[in-house]
Amino acid sequence: MVECVYEAQEDELTECFLQKVGDDLTFCSLSWKEFHYFLQHGNQQNTVNLRYGNIQVNIREILPFMSRIKVECMSSVFILCVIREIYESGSAGFVSGLLSSVENYINLQCRDLDSVHCDALRFTLQHCTAASLNLQWTSIPEEELESILPLFTHVSHLSVDRRLLLKMLHCCSVSDVQQEAASVLLSILQHKLDFSCRSAMDLTTNTDSEPLHLTVDDCRATSRVIQRAHSDTKTQLILQDCEIHTAGMDELFPVLHSVQLCCDKSLLLQFLAHVRPEEAESLSGALGEELDLSQTQLDPQVCRGLVLILEYCEGLTELDLSQCRLTDHSLDLLLPNLHKVQNIDFSGNNITDAGAQKIHSIVTRNSNIKTVRLFNNRIESREIFSTDPRFEIC
Repeated sequence: MVECVYEAQEDELTECFLQKVGDDLTFCSLSWKEFHYFLQHGNQQNTVNLRYGNIQVNIREILPFMSRIKVECMSSVFILCVIREIYESGSAGFVSGLLSSVENYINLQCRDLDSVHCDALRFTLQHCTAASLNLQWTSIPEEELESILPLFTHVSHLSVDRRLLLKMLHCCSVSDVQQEAASVLLSILQHKLDFSCRSAMDLTTNTDSEPLHLTVDDCRATSRVIQRAHSDTKTQLILQDCEIHTAGMDELFPVLHSVQLCCDKSLLLQFLAHVRPEEAESLSGALGEELDLSQTQLDPQVCRGLVLILEYCEGLTELDLSQCRLTDHSLDLLLPNLHKVQNIDFSGNNITDAGAQKIHSIVTRNSNIKTVRLFNNRIESREIFSTDPRFEIC
């Protein structure tokens, strides 16, 4: 059908065909001449899919028509070639055509950018507004980043893997010149610094699933960027799948009041073990209203830190201490601030009747406490709990 319409070269037939298919040519395998012909006759944007190579395209020849094309699934290889051709042409108008074609989404993931590619990216960013930029698993020389970061003012959303993110944070932290870049970077990352394996999963290569070791310098750079941003919005700091030594934590504590912290239990135990009284309020605020320490062993240092968190917190909705090997003695440390928690899970511990009696006494005096789970402990006398539905003990 497509070949017949092209060979006929009749305007009315061509327009009727394009109307019938809704200007969607994704199903067609076209030569450049055929594609060029339909571009000239369409009243709307022609939709094409360049991922599967169903259209033979000469990039330089297609540039003047980019605004007439709606591209689905444009590969990062193709878009990198396009922005390089645009850069070499020196035409800023081609940038707006490209952005219209890809709906403001610049996908450069999994590409190794050389100096010319970086020049092309800078040229593209200089002449765009509110573009969404995907740099996940993209390699950019460190010496090029310094001049790319200030152009992120033209970007509305940035996708980046955790290793390139670290490079950007270091670049933003090294000089006062990059102070504005730090604020912009956090903004286009939606105030989220994600160092988890989720941000490192590259399905085209071996997945980077190993824990990321954040050095003292890494933590210092992260802290400086958060400080320099001067944002009223809290930064979501995702440290899952990360390892940090105590010295690195010391760099992060001063900015925790500006952070929503998300980390693995092992790292959470480290924070609790090393928190000082003057840092407890900030850490408490960073951890939010739910605290899950289930299936961990709370040594005396961690218990001390947890006591500080409970003392300085405004209130927790959930505190999960199930299967933590808690005894009556360790429980005594937590009791003075237990009333600040709405739902508490003490199941699967070594609490005896003596400890359970103290818990019952606190709960009966505090209507704020909604649920207390005590099953699978060493509690023999359960009669006093039967009249209060807030206790789950059987």
